[in-house]
Amino acid sequence: MTEEEGVSQRSERTLTRGIMPWHVSLIALGGIIGSCYFLGLGLTFSEMGPGAVIIAYAIAGLTIYGVMQSFAELLVNIPRRGSFVSYTREFMGDTASAGIGWAFWCNWVVYIPSEALATAVFMDYFITLPFENPLWSTFVWGIVALTLLTFVNIYRVRWFGHIESVMAIIKILAIIVFVICSVGIWAGLIGGNLHPFKEEGGFIGSSIILAGEGSVMSKLFPAGGFVIVTYMIWTLVNFQGSEIVGLSAAETQDPEKNVPIACRRVAYRIILIYLIPVFMLTLIVPYAEAGLNESIFAYTLGVYGLKWAAGMFTIVTLVAAFSCANSGLYGTVRSLYGLSLEGMAPKFLSNLNMFNTPQNATIFTILPCWLVYLLGFASDYLQLWGEEGFPLYANLIGISGFTGTLCWVGICLSQVIFRKKLKERGYDPNQVLTLKAKWYPGLAYFTIILQIAAMILLVFEDGGMPVFVISLIVIFVPTIIYMIQKKRGKIRSIVTLGADEVLFDEKYPNLNN
Repeated sequence: MTEEEGVSQRSERTLTRGIMPWHVSLIALGGIIGSCYFLGLGLTFSEMGPGAVIIAYAIAGLTIYGVMQSFAELLVNIPRRGSFVSYTREFMGDTASAGIGWAFWCNWVVYIPSEALATAVFMDYFITLPFENPLWSTFVWGIVALTLLTFVNIYRVRWFGHIESVMAIIKILAIIVFVICSVGIWAGLIGGNLHPFKEEGGFIGSSIILAGEGSVMSKLFPAGGFVIVTYMIWTLVNFQGSEIVGLSAAETQDPEKNVPIACRRVAYRIILIYLIPVFMLTLIVPYAEAGLNESIFAYTLGVYGLKWAAGMFTIVTLVAAFSCANSGLYGTVRSLYGLSLEGMAPKFLSNLNMFNTPQNATIFTILPCWLVYLLGFASDYLQLWGEEGFPLYANLIGISGFTGTLCWVGICLSQVIFRKKLKERGYDPNQVLTLKAKWYPGLAYFTIILQIAAMILLVFEDGGMPVFVISLIVIFVPTIIYMIQKKRGKIRSIVTLGADEVLFDEKYPNLNN
């Protein structure tokens, strides 16, 4: 570590490795199936059209695969509790790392309350509390959701693993049910003559995906091909949660074995969880019928007469909303914990409670979440669920996609710089690295370029400019504050390391000297 970055000290007390091997696989699977999956997919499908949405999810899937390959290489070869915050600091500098880390935190502070509200609305759908004003029922359910989130995240991390794993199983089973039902609908085996989008029943074939007038290309790409890139941020946000596997590495049993396996298998998860269900959607429901008003899966199964399955997906969307808020809170608390360890956040935020969880960082994060929820409920948040759709929810999705993508870019750039420094110091990566990212450097550079292009080209999308501007504010305000505090000498220069952690300079000293 350079003199500017400070010195390091060892800490005897660290996070408990309470996340079990079977937790890792399920968290990796369930982490990318949040409410964005069930609600946000309808938005991307409706805006892009059938052909474009399939290609967009395939490209986004390849991008996330590249991110996870880069993350796995860093996690195994330079294990750090601060996860991506530690890597961006060591390879990109403390100022860039502070901007990325605090933007990640700010994003979730705003986004978690929206998921809590989504949980409340779906919960109120099943159980309306006896208030004169029905809106108070939703409000109370939101308070219950935030309270549960608080306790889950300050208790033993093993219980977080248990809870997230159970919710992951529920979400995965629901997707399997949808795929089976959609194949039956497409083949004419389910729904009988109850096909709302074609005159006769039976085999659907390409009658829906190629419905309407015009050429095949205009039917598959009604918004043009450029929308694949300009709308990529809204596509990528559906994959948020993939990084939770890396953020949980410091609390995972045998991380050198289990975390890389989970990262490598992300390609299969993307195919099974995204590409197959999205492809089936395009075959059985017109893109114009999709939107944010309800889960596209529930709507699709409902119009084909499978009311029981539609009701099931309403429950699953409730589970997904709570799960997304829970995993999001977990991930952003760990990033804040990492910022504290690296000296880019107050030291008290890295203190651990009796369960060896970062309780101070959890409370520091959940309190503004409560504030945002209370303010939002009193004003704009209630408008999310009106007849006009989900305008604020859609904007939050975009902001979350932008800041989350920035985090992924930081991971990939850190890995590229890591490889460059290895060679500069006289090491052959093929010989010294325990785990190597696949398809390097092509996949890494493709991932970086695509994500940066997606963030920039967001301004060309309808409604993208406000999201772009707000995202930049979220990123640059913490960065400027950090720079001011650093200039004033108010920033700690000591990095706190655990007994099993290692710095790049310590593990790979310069062989050319």
